[in-house]
Amino acid sequence: MKLELPRSLRKDTHLQGLIFLNGEERDIIVKNLSITGLLAEMDQQKGAEKDIKDIFNALRSSTLVDIFIPSMRLAGEVEVIRAEPEKDKILIALEFKSVAYDADDFIYRRNAYRQRMPGTGRILLHGAYHPFTAQNVSVEGLMIHLNAEVTVEPLGTKAAFEFEPLEMSGEARIIWLEHPHPNETLMGLCYVHLKYAEPKGLPRFANR
Repeated sequence: MKLELPRSLRKDTHLQGLIFLNGEERDIIVKNLSITGLLAEMDQQKGAEKDIKDIFNALRSSTLVDIFIPSMRLAGEVEVIRAEPEKDKILIALEFKSVAYDADDFIYRRNAYRQRMPGTGRILLHGAYHPFTAQNVSVEGLMIHLNAEVTVEPLGTKAAFEFEPLEMSGEARIIWLEHPHPNETLMGLCYVHLKYAEPKGLPRFANR
């Protein structure tokens, strides 16, 4: 689905935001917004031809990118539909894929944006390793799901972990946990020490 919607379905805006593109955060201005996506504008860095080439090279592996619009408390994944130069700007048409409107201001209370990144790993709890599936990942921690009802006391306990997609292992502090269903556990982890790799390629989108 493209963004060529009737003008009545669009809302003209001038909202500041951030996009994580080609391994870096870029400032954007949201030109107009609809229920399916948005049109964003960002400054050229290398000139129109090189910028467009860099954008499409970055999209070869995936057309999904992360955005954050603080004034709307909106964050998540969007798909790049098209990109084209306009004077000294680059216009990018984006379609919403997996975004959240944070009505409780929870995004603002986080130190860094969390990127949805399904992947497997394991965590050492009570002397045994438990497999987990990541729900989202940031430069400061991750949220994991375990197919077991696990309790940890007190909160703040440290645990060794390994996360395969980022080839990352080390020690994390268990910040919170809950049991949404029987034999399931959701757990929030904050990195304490990383042995092999820093979490690269993730947007921070920290409060500025």
